[in-house]
Amino acid sequence: MADNNVNNVDQIRELIFGSQLKEFDERFETLSKTLRSVEEKMLQTFKESHTKLQRETERSLEALEQKIDNLSTATQKERNKLKDLIDTTDETLQTQMTNQKNEFLTKLKIMKENIEDENEKMNKSLAQMKSQIESALDKGLADLGEEKLSRDAMAGMLLEVAMKIQGTDVNTLLTQESKPEKK
Repeated sequence: MADNNVNNVDQIRELIFGSQLKEFDERFETLSKTLRSVEEKMLQTFKESHTKLQRETERSLEALEQKIDNLSTATQKERNKLKDLIDTTDETLQTQMTNQKNEFLTKLKIMKENIEDENEKMNKSLAQMKSQIESALDKGLADLGEEKLSRDAMAGMLLEVAMKIQGTDVNTLLTQESKPEKK
């Protein structure tokens, strides 16, 4: 009988709440469908937003990579320009230094040649003076011959030698001394 009572209670409930339960079930079913529809729409919107965001991120990354590549290329070009400028400047400086060195060496060579020429001229001049002195001494000695050498003769001979060393002539000196001074 207990089973019977439970069955009866169920039937009574069914009669009293049956229509309301069906309404609630329908409402729950409608709400469930609406919820699933909203969930699907939200998932779809989320997927679309995610896809859109992913595409924009990829485009932004590609643009950023392109900018980085452009900057890298520009930097490399600037480096190459600077390297070329440094190389050109270095070559120019090397050329100028070489030219100045060659010019200096040429001038030094010319100066050496001039000094050698002057030295040679001086040596010839000294040899000529020596020869003149020797000939003056020989002449003086020959003039003396066997005579005794007087002080005046010796002074004259030494004076003549001194004059030849200075490059003046004894006769010129004597003519200057014999001219009377004007007062």
